[in-house]
Amino acid sequence: MKKILLLLFATVSAVFAAEITGSLSTGFYTGTPFWNSENYSDGNVIDTEDSFMRTVNQLRLNGKFGNRFSVYVNALRSDGFQSDNHLSETKIYQVYGRYMFTGGNIKLGRFVPFNRWIWGSVDGAATSYSFSKLAKISVLAGKHTPYGLLYDTGNSVTVVYSDLALKFGAYGTKIKLYKDDNITKAGIDFYGRTRHLRYNGNYGFDITNKRLSDGGLGVLYLVNSKLNFSGNYRLFRTMPWKLGGTDFQTYLVERFLAGASYKFFSKYTLNLRQLLTMTSDKKNYLSYITINHTYFTLGLSYFSGDLELKRIGLVAGLRYKQKNFAVSGGLAPVSYQPRYSNKSLTNSAYYFKARYQVLKCLTVNANFNYYMFDKKQEPLLLRSKFRGGLQINYFLGAE
Repeated sequence: MKKILLLLFATVSAVFAAEITGSLSTGFYTGTPFWNSENYSDGNVIDTEDSFMRTVNQLRLNGKFGNRFSVYVNALRSDGFQSDNHLSETKIYQVYGRYMFTGGNIKLGRFVPFNRWIWGSVDGAATSYSFSKLAKISVLAGKHTPYGLLYDTGNSVTVVYSDLALKFGAYGTKIKLYKDDNITKAGIDFYGRTRHLRYNGNYGFDITNKRLSDGGLGVLYLVNSKLNFSGNYRLFRTMPWKLGGTDFQTYLVERFLAGASYKFFSKYTLNLRQLLTMTSDKKNYLSYITINHTYFTLGLSYFSGDLELKRIGLVAGLRYKQKNFAVSGGLAPVSYQPRYSNKSLTNSAYYFKARYQVLKCLTVNANFNYYMFDKKQEPLLLRSKFRGGLQINYFLGAE
């Protein structure tokens, strides 16, 4: 009831605003649902015989009251209707009011911070203020609610975050501080560019446990309009996570990516990529080569390393786009790890995507996948080989 009242209040507030934009979408989906602690508590929920057919309705509204105050809503309702596995739930990702003042703004309610250290939503307050074009400070505080649930005892962690962003022409940096009920972190982000070189990076340190939290560096070197080289290094520490009988502990992961891209015959691009992923006890490699065109993609990938899984896969896709219509489809390699197994299964899948803009205010989207797992693999998987759905979007305020 509280969820409905909160959503109703925010919706009515936005409806009576002077200017309204947003969207209302409704759709039908089948396939694997989102598994979290709430819908996983009953062991009968995860049933390989079930297709998990469900409807999903989502509302996004942005209402403006003059030039200073606005209200934003982003909520979703899912209703399953097959067998006993309904998995019905309401998720409210964002409901907040924002007040703009000279040089900054303040938010109050539920919002998504969009930064590397806080994923999901926060119930609380946030503010940002620009001292000049070169310096900006941001602060937020509240309860972390990653799944969009109105109240979840398992995710009632208090978080406080602040950063100071500085800009010097083509170069910039951001100094960050983070604290929750368990850890305190500090870090820095930076970026820059020259005529041929572009780079960005970050570094985070876990002060509480006196260890590295995360870090990374990405570079792109533009030789000319046809040729470029890229590299990326990413290091992060996973968070402890429990799901059913599986307990994932924290460990350090490192990823290296090297690549090159060359454009030839004006519309063709050759891409080469090599990825290395390392943990304390495993190394895994992924190599792929693709040729991209305006209307198609063709390539090969190869996965190898310390895992028992060895995979060579064909990547093939077609796409077409005009003013009101876009469609794409193809074949791609996939892997799946069953819930009670340490081994991964590998095969291929067909995918299809389409988007049709009926009117400026109305679009229809379709997204379907078909997995080619054989009969020996099926007992470990969800029996339905289809995933995807159909969605209709209505845009408010579209002319």
